[in-house]
Order: sequence, then structure tokens, then C-alpha cells
Amino acid sequence: KCGILRAKEMPEMEVIGVEVPDPYGPYGAKGVGEIGLVPTAGAVANALYQYDGVRRTQLPMRLPKRRPSKNGATV
Repeated sequence: KCGILRAKEMPEMEVIGVEVPDPYGPYGAKGVGEIGLVPTAGAVANALYQYDGVRRTQLPMRLPKRRPSKNGATV
């Protein structure tokens, strides 16, 4: 089965928090999370391009109803 990986298909992982206060953040908190989102759309777009040869430049990115084969016919 090909397609886009979904959250329920992710492997289990253990998260270990390491608390080191940030002298500049509110209440010593550090900003996290958003930086991991920056390359995601580009990585997914390139993976889909490798899959079917179609460039996607807008969100949401969708797979075609029928996938083109290597010789141009649809399957």
C-alpha cells in the first residue's frame, strides 16, 4: 500500500523531557515544535513527486484518484 503516512501509522516512541530553564523565555520556558514543521511540506511534496511525477505547490496536497504508471497509462 502506498500513500501518505498517517499519525496512527507512526511507530511508538518514548519521549524524555530534559528541563533546562531558558533565561529569556517566559517562566524559563523554551520555544519548541514549530521548527520541525518548516521542512515538512517540502519533504512531503518531493516524496509525492517521486511517487507520481506531479509537482504540488499548494496545500492540501492530494494524490490523484488513479496513479499514472511508468509508461503513462493510468492504473
